[in-house]
Amino acid sequence: MQERISRRAALRRIYQALVAAGAATFLGFDDLLAADKTTEDRLRLVWLHGSSCSGCSVSFLNIESVPVVDILTRFVSLVFHPDISLATGSQVLDLHKQLLASRLPYVFVMEGGIPVGMPHACMMADRPIAQWAEELARGAVACVAAGTCAAAGGVPRMKGTDTGSRTLGELLRERGISTPVVNLPGCPMKPEHLVYTVLHVAHRKGLPPLDKRGRPVQFFAHTVHERCVHYSDFQEERFAQHIGEDGCLLRLGCQGPVTRNDCLILGHNGNVNTCIRAGHPCVGCASEHFPRQIMMHAYGENRWIRGKLMDWTEET
Repeated sequence: MQERISRRAALRRIYQALVAAGAATFLGFDDLLAADKTTEDRLRLVWLHGSSCSGCSVSFLNIESVPVVDILTRFVSLVFHPDISLATGSQVLDLHKQLLASRLPYVFVMEGGIPVGMPHACMMADRPIAQWAEELARGAVACVAAGTCAAAGGVPRMKGTDTGSRTLGELLRERGISTPVVNLPGCPMKPEHLVYTVLHVAHRKGLPPLDKRGRPVQFFAHTVHERCVHYSDFQEERFAQHIGEDGCLLRLGCQGPVTRNDCLILGHNGNVNTCIRAGHPCVGCASEHFPRQIMMHAYGENRWIRGKLMDWTEET
């Protein structure tokens, strides 16, 4: 039999999730109580998929210890999401038309790349996804590029692909759209990053502090290397020669020094694990150069200049 909990107890559990996501810096428990009572004034949220594997949505839906879905259904109004909305066919078109006609504030979330060079590769209601993205972005108070494909290129823009994939930010710049974009790279994106961003827009009426690449400083101010559990090994020049060995993973191609993310503070799947905690070099999934054509650990030490990291600092 499922345990019954009071509304206040439920909200306290949600507030714990906000603390984990970093949103407690601008949203207190009293604010949470007040926000949960309102319905008409909630910030709307509309989400579309481009060229993607839906991995960011899966990560968003599968999280267990942090009730992300509860937060986004209690404190914003989810207008449409391709994976979880019941609306289909003409209902979806009507939802989008009503949203645009209402002139109510909303956040547009784009997951996946936008194949402008091959428009028919990703369609919705006989229209290229780029047209939908352009239309929704123009009317939004803010846009969110969810995951590396939407924020930095990712898999859809690997060498050899022919779709001419664009990031959300690139599409908006090309089409003269000034709506601000928050980039949340990661493969997949961490749901906590999205919760923090959306709640900041909803309750502060503005974007969170961003770095020069449009990423929230809250999560992307430091490299993975700076907080690595093997940092002392790096300082003492104790390097692992094979995956699974003790020591710093730098010479096995670890991308931690040139990848900004909070993985060693907030891991994936409810902070269960990360690449490095699992004994593997950081693959740099939050970098605009992910995925690399060659996984560097396959090359070994000859890919590194002894005592000096190769000059990839432009990635940060």
